[in-house]
Amino acid sequence: MYPNLKIFFLVENCMKYDNLNVVVLAYSRFELFEKVFKQCEKNLNTLTVSIDYTEDLFILDQQEKILNLIRESELNVNVISRNHNHGLVNSILRSIEYGCSISDHVIILEDDCVPSDEFFSYMDESLKTYKDDESVVSICGTKTKCKFNPWGWATWKNKWKYNELSREQILEIQDLDESLKAFLLNNRVEKSIWSLNWLVYHDQHKVKSIFPSKNLIDNVGIDSEEGVHSSKIGYTQWITSQILKD
Repeated sequence: MYPNLKIFFLVENCMKYDNLNVVVLAYSRFELFEKVFKQCEKNLNTLTVSIDYTEDLFILDQQEKILNLIRESELNVNVISRNHNHGLVNSILRSIEYGCSISDHVIILEDDCVPSDEFFSYMDESLKTYKDDESVVSICGTKTKCKFNPWGWATWKNKWKYNELSREQILEIQDLDESLKAFLLNNRVEKSIWSLNWLVYHDQHKVKSIFPSKNLIDNVGIDSEEGVHSSKIGYTQWITSQILKD
């Protein structure tokens, strides 16, 4: 009845994006990175991979596997290799800044945040739809009760205004999320956390994130032995508690 319908769906499913500026952060977890990379390879024509510096022999071996995977791929990959160790927070912030320096937007995927196929079309549509909406500063791939989640997300060059605030300064923000306030009053935040400052920016400046109707990211490494953070303690436990199930 509709002879071209099947062909249309096949074309849609095979489409790769040229216009999405995606940066993947890699370091020491080849098997997790490979899952993220394969999804990017399937959906993108170009990609940036940011690799922090190390002298650890095990991590160097993992990084060589990552580089071999990239070399063998037909995906056009720009590799940023740091010449000294930036650490988790600075590595992420520098990667966001780099992404914003080459495009009007940046999409950030950490090496354990595996995106679904729908993630890329959702980002493409949302980045276009809310580009000129000053009330929207983030696009998130994970649904949460709080105003921002860092597991697969995007922002725009002209909206990225990151400031580091102390715990005391954060608690002074008017209309701060009550659940977050309760957490901060009773807990210290790990030094390896960057996203808290961007989350509270939303409260501080009365702006918002856009969330999908269902979760588009599978965080496969949050409790891995090689991971820095755990869903069982600290700020990561709090932000995990904010995730809404499908």
